Amino acid sequence: MIKVHGFAVSNYYNMVKFALLEKGLDFEEVHAAPSQESEFKTNSPMGKIPCLETDQGFLTETAVILDYLEALQPNPALIPADAFSAAKVREIMKVLELYIELPARRHFSEVIFGGERNEAAFNEAKPVLENGLKALKQLGAFKPYICGEFSNADIVAAHTFNYATPVCQAVYDWDITAEVPGLQESINATNERDAGAKVMSDHQVALQTFMESQS
Repeated sequence: MIKVHGFAVSNYYNMVKFALLEKGLDFEEVHAAPSQESEFKTNSPMGKIPCLETDQGFLTETAVILDYLEALQPNPALIPADAFSAAKVREIMKVLELYIELPARRHFSEVIFGGERNEAAFNEAKPVLENGLKALKQLGAFKPYICGEFSNADIVAAHTFNYATPVCQAVYDWDITAEVPGLQESINATNERDAGAKVMSDHQVALQTFMESQS
């Protein structure tokens, strides 16, 4: 049986869990935190979560894992069969990762963990986010999902903006979701799916527990 190592506070873990549920694959959740310990890095070379345990070995990096799951269980499809359409889904996934999730993540220490403001991040992240949002607006269809049909782009978006939106609201007093017409509706539709509701419910419980442990 597939085992997914990580925990439900992680948005990347939740992306993988969402895809597993959508595809109806049997899997086991193994609680694990990111670690630089040599034993953990034997399976996850960068010490990151999630990592996926299969009969053939371990896989890391969320985009790689999502592609593996698509190849393993093609139906229901989360990547279109048409080559160009598939590339467009992956293009949007990459925009979400590089130009929205990662710059917003630079503020996690301040907003989530109560750390000092990183002035470099404050000044540098917003222009990247602005360009990423413009790209998403240009690339997406939002009818009703980001690429029209439900895909991995929606899974990645839902669990990118789940953190990026409140973080940017807190740091910049800026509703980044509102910058892209139709985006909130696509996210809502994604989270209303059976798998989406399950993942979000588990995430909220895990986040509450985690925050209580930090206080």
